Amino acid sequence: MKLQLDGDLLRLRISEEELAQLGEDGELQQRWPCPNRSEAHCTLELHDDASQGRCEGDLMALRVVLSRNDFLAFADERPRRDGFSFAQKMIRVSVEVDVRDSHRQRKQAAQAMPD
Repeated sequence: MKLQLDGDLLRLRISEEELAQLGEDGELQQRWPCPNRSEAHCTLELHDDASQGRCEGDLMALRVVLSRNDFLAFADERPRRDGFSFAQKMIRVSVEVDVRDSHRQRKQAAQAMPD
């Protein structure tokens, strides 16, 4: 998972492999070392009862919760250039499946299929 902050936009970009893990486990975690030897982490969760996305915590301990059905329906339409987005107070959040990774995975799958 990659995390990018651009003004009021928080982007989380996940690979196909991470998407599969998220769909199976309902959760994806990423940790990043900090210069002061602490650790920042982000957890992306899918919940059956989430009616809309929500973001909790801060950049050192971030938790993003999405509606399982809505996000998986979005992901089924990949590759897509847009993200699964929501706004909360003064921040916009976009969760994206890496388009290049999606194309690469599909190309490899097509090449592996017998003629």
